[in-house]
Amino acid sequence: MRHTLIATLLAVLLAPAAQAACKQNFTTLGLPLLSQIEYRTFETYKGLGQTTAAKRIAARLAAEGYARVRRSGGVVTALQETSGSGRPQELRFIITERSGKTTIEAIFTIQQGQIAGNRVVRNELCRLIATAAG
Repeated sequence: MRHTLIATLLAVLLAPAAQAACKQNFTTLGLPLLSQIEYRTFETYKGLGQTTAAKRIAARLAAEGYARVRRSGGVVTALQETSGSGRPQELRFIITERSGKTTIEAIFTIQQGQIAGNRVVRNELCRLIATAAG
């Protein structure tokens, strides 16, 4: 019981710190309303296997209702349609493993004419990346 409480407290306290690097790595490319916009971020973990990370992310996306969730090796893709326009947004995770470290890169692409708030996208991408760590 005591060990469970300590582990839970550590997880709660360390989660924001773990996502801090992810949030700092966030970038955008594109011009709002004039071109597609690509939101990107990444996080690196020690001791996390590529297959485990990909399975966890794919399972989370499916559980949250993303469409056409696909996993192939270290790549997970999904679609999301929230604008009502019938034009889905693409979400990709590229997971690479090198020297005992696994890097998870998240890329969210919205089409020309669509917009999304940077803070909302950044928080969501980092939250989804963090699910890979368990």
